[in-house]
Amino acid sequence: MRSTKKDFIFEPFKLTEVKCRGIESPRPRSGHRIACDDSHIYCFGGYNPSLPLTNLQRDNPTWSPARPLFKELWSFSLVSRKWKQHRVVENMPDELASNAMYMSGKYLMIFGGTGAPFGNKCSNDVIVWRAGPGEAKLRVLDVTGAKPPGQYGQSVLCHDGYFYTVGGTNGFAYNCDIYRYRHEVARVGEKLYVIGGGTGEWAFELMEIPVFDLETKKWTILSPKPDDSKKDIVSPLPRKCHSAVQVDTPHGVQVFVAGGSDGQAVFDDIWRLNISDLQWTLMQKTVLPHPLYFHSSAVTSYGCMYVFGGIEPKDDATSSKEKKLQSGIGEKR
Repeated sequence: MRSTKKDFIFEPFKLTEVKCRGIESPRPRSGHRIACDDSHIYCFGGYNPSLPLTNLQRDNPTWSPARPLFKELWSFSLVSRKWKQHRVVENMPDELASNAMYMSGKYLMIFGGTGAPFGNKCSNDVIVWRAGPGEAKLRVLDVTGAKPPGQYGQSVLCHDGYFYTVGGTNGFAYNCDIYRYRHEVARVGEKLYVIGGGTGEWAFELMEIPVFDLETKKWTILSPKPDDSKKDIVSPLPRKCHSAVQVDTPHGVQVFVAGGSDGQAVFDDIWRLNISDLQWTLMQKTVLPHPLYFHSSAVTSYGCMYVFGGIEPKDDATSSKEKKLQSGIGEKR
C-alpha cells in the first residue's frame, strides 16, 4: 500500500482506464485483494455469485455457482499489459473473500478470509508466495504463540520484522479494540492510522481516526480537518469497503481513499489525507468512473495507484462486478 520513490514524473491526479492486451483476464469479482511492485499487479481470490455461465466456465475448477469464490491467483504485467493466471499447485485455501494482503519485497503475504456463506468458515493462516512467472506454490507459515482468531475484512502490514493484523470479524464478533472490518490502515513511523470501516449495520466516521502507537501500545482518537479550500466546507462521509493507498511525498505522507459505501449510498469520490497536519482534501477533478465498493487498490513506488474490481450499483438496485483496471493518482516529484 506504500510508495516511497521520488524520481518518477507523470501527469498527477489523472484517472484513466488501463487498456489490457491479450485474451486472458480475470472474471469480474469483488472481495478480492490486489498488491503490486513496480513490474506487476497481483490479484488473489474474490467472489461473484452471478456470473453468466458458458460451457467453458461450467467446467472451470476455480469457480462454480455452488461455491462462487475464485480459487485464483493472477498477475498483470505493467509493461506488456497482459494478465496471466498462475496455477496454484499447493495450499490454495477455501477462504477467498475479504482476505488481507500485503507485498513485502517479492513476497505476497495473505492473512485471513472467509468462505461462503460468509463467516461460516474463516481462516487464521498466514500464506506466503514468492512472486514469479511460473506455477504458484503457496506456503502456510509455521508460527508460534497464540494465533489471532479466524476472521475476514481485517488490514495487515509488515514493519520492522513484524507482521501486524488490525481489526476484522468472524461475521458475529469484531476484534482488536476498534470493532470494525473492511477498513484501511496507514503506517507513519511507529503509528498506525485506521481509516474508516464498519460493521454489518453501520460505517465509521473518517473524521475520527483511531491511531495505535506501536511503542506505547495505546490507542488515541484524532480529529482531522475538513476541506475548506472552497467556498463550502466539505468532509468525507463515513464509509467501509473502500480502498486506500499511502504515498510518501516531499510534503509528507499522504493517504488516498477511493470509493466505498456507508451501507446505503455508494461513493465515487477520492479523498487525500495529509498525515502531517491531518488535512482532508477532496480530489474534485479526480473521481472514479462510477460509484464502487468492495474493490481493491495498490500503488507503485513511483506513486501510480491502480484500482481493480468491486461492485458497481445499478439504477435497478441490482449490481454487477467490475473487471476494469483503473490507474491514476500521483504527484510530480
